[in-house]
Amino acid sequence: MRVSYIASCVAAVCLVVAYSSMANARTLRAAHSHVEDQATDLSFKEFGKKLSELSGGDLQVTVFANGQLGGEREVAEQVLNGAIDISMVGGQLIENFYPPYATTNIPYLFRDYDHVKKFIKSDVARKYLLDATADKGFIGLWFETCGPRSFYSKKPINTPADLNGLKMRVPESPISINTVKLLGGQPTPMSSSEVYSALQQGVIDGAENNFEFYVQSRHCEVAPYWNQDMHSMPPNVVIMSEDTYESLSEQEQKWVHEAADYARDFQMKMYDDTLEQLYKQAESLGIHVNMIDPKPFAEKTSSILDEEMKKSDRVDLIKAIQAIK
Repeated sequence: MRVSYIASCVAAVCLVVAYSSMANARTLRAAHSHVEDQATDLSFKEFGKKLSELSGGDLQVTVFANGQLGGEREVAEQVLNGAIDISMVGGQLIENFYPPYATTNIPYLFRDYDHVKKFIKSDVARKYLLDATADKGFIGLWFETCGPRSFYSKKPINTPADLNGLKMRVPESPISINTVKLLGGQPTPMSSSEVYSALQQGVIDGAENNFEFYVQSRHCEVAPYWNQDMHSMPPNVVIMSEDTYESLSEQEQKWVHEAADYARDFQMKMYDDTLEQLYKQAESLGIHVNMIDPKPFAEKTSSILDEEMKKSDRVDLIKAIQAIK
């Protein structure tokens, strides 16, 4: 009887401790515009699992995928004002919140895909960008690779001359707009959600993005030529509200960064595996993968790097990126 009584007391204490821990748990809201179970979504979920594990369940993360809490810009603005804790921002949109991020979108700044992946994991990325916005309303948690960007179109593009007069969709990024202008095309900024119908209706002749987005958004159905010039490779960035970050203890901040590094490595591996599979499916999807010489494109757009090198808030970052081996 006494043993049973003691066991009951121990069980009761355990329940009290468990309920107390649950009551003290804090849940962070994380949002992005990508589809569920894609590399970004799963990396957010892995971040949440790792953070919960490190904190003993005190820090939880709820992920809202597929634009549930708003579009990419809208959600990013909510992070800056503290309404949402974490979000993913495209490599070309983030420059609107901190202009030096535009550096990663400079045409042909990165030598190849391996170069950008080394940058993502480097101290350069953290020093000059991720940690540089603590007084701007957000901090960078980690970069996510999204592969090289190239042009896709209804007809093949082999040289810059083939872009002459073509209306090419670009994101709202000054560097992206200037890139298409220098190549002879007509840059047409619009939301990515409008691109399929714009291609279908002939409003635009093509667009530029990464291969994963091109296939998974089904743009390949209306623009079957993937012209692989690899003109830029800006990684996406996952950001956290400055208010949220500052409300965490020093130990909790360390856990956040450890979980972020784990999620970054998870996303990079999964993205590369996904990219490999998508290229294997290209022929069956009716995609013409057009491997073209990037040198003429690099020569036409080299003035962008020259202009960016004149900006005092970017020159050191550019040199540091170029020095990564």
